[in-house]
Amino acid sequence: MTKNTMLISSLLGLLFILAGPAGAQSWSKAQGEIWDTVLESYKDIDAQNANWSDKWVFADAMVWGPTYPMPRGRDSVKRWDAYQFPNSKNHVSEYTPTAIVVHGSTAVAHYYYSNASEDKDGKRETSHGRCTDVLAKDGNKWRFIAWHCGDEPDND
Repeated sequence: MTKNTMLISSLLGLLFILAGPAGAQSWSKAQGEIWDTVLESYKDIDAQNANWSDKWVFADAMVWGPTYPMPRGRDSVKRWDAYQFPNSKNHVSEYTPTAIVVHGSTAVAHYYYSNASEDKDGKRETSHGRCTDVLAKDGNKWRFIAWHCGDEPDND
């Protein structure tokens, strides 16, 4: 990577970071609720609570994560999380919203993520990617009915 490319990438990254909070300040109450739900659900995931999906995801949801070969239901997500959580430790996570659309009791949230983790052998890994979450109202609470996430390709 050339010095100019690195400088431009750094400046664009800084602009993106500075623009994020400004965009969030103009969100509607419903958009803020959606983003709060996304962040709160990640607190349970980052704490490696394998039961997080019982709290945040509809029973009939179908979701597709970056390591899933095909969409999974909530019970499958829970089983795999219970198996995989003990094999790694999450050190740092960051989630940056790009767009949230709310239509009545349905919402779509698009965002970027960055995660730094360590496996049971001490190997550290950092991943970056993007997610699209679909949520619906369940009484007064938003819950996930679908999502699709994918890691960005490694450009190193």
